[in-house]
Amino acid sequence: MTLPTRFVKMAGGGNDFLLFEADGRRLTEGDRRRIALLCRRGLSVGADGALFLSGGAESRIHLDYFNADGGLASFCANGTRCAARYAVQRRLVAGNSPVLETGWAVISAEVADGEVMLKLPPFAPPSEPVAILGEGLPPTAIPIEVGVPHLVVFVTEDLEELPIKGLAPPLRRHPALPDGANVNFVKVTGPHSIAVRTYERGVEGETLACGSGVVASAIVAARQELVSPPVVCTTRSGVAFTVSFVERGGSIVEASLTGDAREIFEAELNEEALT
Repeated sequence: MTLPTRFVKMAGGGNDFLLFEADGRRLTEGDRRRIALLCRRGLSVGADGALFLSGGAESRIHLDYFNADGGLASFCANGTRCAARYAVQRRLVAGNSPVLETGWAVISAEVADGEVMLKLPPFAPPSEPVAILGEGLPPTAIPIEVGVPHLVVFVTEDLEELPIKGLAPPLRRHPALPDGANVNFVKVTGPHSIAVRTYERGVEGETLACGSGVVASAIVAARQELVSPPVVCTTRSGVAFTVSFVERGGSIVEASLTGDAREIFEAELNEEALT
């Protein structure tokens, strides 16, 4: 398969994506390298990743997500929210409640103007803490998987001044997490609110937001009895997300993520975008 030239640039709360109407299951290794070239900021279009929408079973939308390095990922919450908004806007589905097949699970969404809510499937609660090192960091961090692995680190210092560029890479490759993890640095700001900065694997840098990261952070914070749901999560972009959930029968259930999703522009690629 060769990448289509037409695409739409979308953003969800600070995460930006290139969206193609094409079957991501048919991408070649060459196509994945081209995705990485397109996602370079300053030299090409620039994005945190690429979304590929195609027809799924039972009138669902099939969604494949590739990180900025061209690697296939099982799930991206903000990308899924953008895909849901696109599917409704472009009438790829009937109504405002698309169902999307992701690499993690089949996920339903509710689209209302520029806001999209994802309804997540049940998943396991946080794991036991793991030891970490880093100046100004606590002695432990808490792993949790929300479609992809996350590590949640609570800080008491000024979150804005935290030197994430230096602190995050060793944690992203923590030896207790063989597949690596997104690293979320979290500060509690109220009984129902937190602030989150996230360093994402596959991007290998801090992003302005991470949807599954704020879900992970809110759940771990509630588990530590630092907040109670619903939890308002402010991200580096300044955009806030709302996370709701309950814990029942040893699982996190009825989890949802609500936030903005917007279409920025549509365009056509030329050859210089890939050089």
